[in-house]
Amino acid sequence: MSAQPAQEPPPDLKPVEGHHGGPDMTLIDHLKELRNRVIICALALVIGSLVSFLFWESILGWLLAPARVDHPEFTLTSFSPTDRISAIFKIGLYGGVILASPVMIYQLLMFVVPGLTPRERKWLLPGVLGAILFLVAGMAFAYFIILPASLNFLLDLGSKQIETKIGIQAYMDFVTRIIFFVGLSFEMPVVLGIVGKLGVIRPRQMLKFWRYAVLIIVILAAVITPTPDPYNQMLVAGPMFALYALGVAFAYMLQPRKPRGQPAA
Repeated sequence: MSAQPAQEPPPDLKPVEGHHGGPDMTLIDHLKELRNRVIICALALVIGSLVSFLFWESILGWLLAPARVDHPEFTLTSFSPTDRISAIFKIGLYGGVILASPVMIYQLLMFVVPGLTPRERKWLLPGVLGAILFLVAGMAFAYFIILPASLNFLLDLGSKQIETKIGIQAYMDFVTRIIFFVGLSFEMPVVLGIVGKLGVIRPRQMLKFWRYAVLIIVILAAVITPTPDPYNQMLVAGPMFALYALGVAFAYMLQPRKPRGQPAA
């Protein structure tokens, strides 16, 4: 009597090889783990938002500080009954994301890292730390340098007969947009380093591309900068030129090296 062939388990119960937890974890186990980590991130976001709601007046004063560098009496105006509650909600949400970001990054790493090879793990942590460092540096540069200069120019622009009244909604959108996009632009060295590490573009090609890079950076600076004057545009474009050069240097250091004796392609 011939032995019956072993039945294969259903797809959702098959072990998932090469991921964290080893080959004993099924797809359902991975989905459960993902669900648990998403719940933790959501709880961290709720707690961070509640903390930001409690201190919303202090955070609002922090956001008004760049405008009050040259205009100490600067205040905002509410043009509708819902403007204030909307501003408080934005402060709570943005503040919650910032406060919860370490927990979110940690949960993401704990889900992804065990499935990577040792060589990939070696580069993941420095890459994440570098991305966070450049993001924080860009946000600080926008807050301490670009916003005071831009707001001073905009608030002094025009005749003295024009009374400046800025709505709280417009001001919040203006400040958060500048801080976000400038912080994002500071990720350029990390992106170029990763591209060079993957071998998508060689550092020599990046150097040949410098004319187009200058044009793109100038256009981006004009879009990010809220003022038409060249002074504030150069405040954004100048560091971006330096960041591009730093990104080329990162790409050169991280580019894959050819084994000795191997002929060039």
